[in-house]
Amino acid sequence: MRTLMLVAALAACSSPGKLFVSTADGVQEMTEPQIEALAEQIHADEHHCGGFMVFDDASEASAAARPEKPIDYALDRAEIVRAVLPRLDEAKLLGTIRELSAMPNRYFQSASGAAASGWLRDRWRSFTTRSDVTVELVDHGWAQKSVVMTIPGSAHPEQIVVLGGHLDSIGPGMKNSDAPGADDDASGIATLTEVARVLLASDYRPARTLMFVAYAAEEVGLRGSQLIAKQYAAKTVGALQLDMTNYQGSDKDIWLMKDFTSAKQNAFVGQLIDAYVGATWGQDACGYACSDHASWYRQGVPASMPFESRMKDNNKAIHTKRDTLEMSDNNAKHAIKFARLGAAYAVEMTKGELGGDTTHESHPWRWLAVLLGGLGVVGLGSLAKR
Repeated sequence: MRTLMLVAALAACSSPGKLFVSTADGVQEMTEPQIEALAEQIHADEHHCGGFMVFDDASEASAAARPEKPIDYALDRAEIVRAVLPRLDEAKLLGTIRELSAMPNRYFQSASGAAASGWLRDRWRSFTTRSDVTVELVDHGWAQKSVVMTIPGSAHPEQIVVLGGHLDSIGPGMKNSDAPGADDDASGIATLTEVARVLLASDYRPARTLMFVAYAAEEVGLRGSQLIAKQYAAKTVGALQLDMTNYQGSDKDIWLMKDFTSAKQNAFVGQLIDAYVGATWGQDACGYACSDHASWYRQGVPASMPFESRMKDNNKAIHTKRDTLEMSDNNAKHAIKFARLGAAYAVEMTKGELGGDTTHESHPWRWLAVLLGGLGVVGLGSLAKR
């Protein structure tokens, strides 16, 4: 109800160029400046992500979620998953969080938010020389772009599996804010980045198309993810959202959000955690459309959001200048668990194989380590790291 009151108050100051804001309480027309003001007020007053979604069309804003697509879930790629997991590097993941959070902010309309898109595109592109892998910036009309890496499927390129997180950060002052966003969501983007690095370093060849997406403008209405989900939903068979992975505020490691997600896929993700991650997990709920998984859910795509804590125990420094690595004791010990889950999800969902290209990030012991990892000799997996 508080969100509806804020929407109504801001919508009363009408002006041309309307968009449509959807909350759990209804739909209102608002302008771009009003939406930015709403986002700032909600983040400041309610201490959580926006809890609203922005649309260009009133009918889309009012539409119910589409029926979920059916998909068979099976764990049958254990050898490949266990070959890949030892290569995940906590130090590299931590370094990516540090570099992203060193930017003044990553607000979707700021110069540094725009620079973050180019920086991440270049980082992802550096992971491989494979000609089939593409990395692109998606221009939504804002300063910040979404970043999309695509590894085409060898057998079912028309079926897409998405791993995503949001690139933007927000704080008081919006585009002029001091918003390092180390946890929200540099941690998720860094986790995503480490999964992508390791799969490409292992020359992973998915049977289904695998997409990594860093969404722009999540903090102001899930706007980048809505546009991308609308474009790719017809072909997408599953989506995993990594939004905040490095602050361990609760007794269990990973919490699967039950609302705006797929119960079937959540059960599958729970199996992945038990089989591959070596972490404890439970279920919780946001109580609102708290991140980009909700964009896929509305389009009928099975979506999941593994979270770093119960919602009530989440990092209270988010959306402020205090959202730094210090809140996670300057390490990435929690986020690496989510990297293991992300890699397992990617492999088990896309049903691929390891290729024969050993030229990128090569090491004389690389394939021995991969083989031993596949046989369960995890202790020697460090040989596969640079």
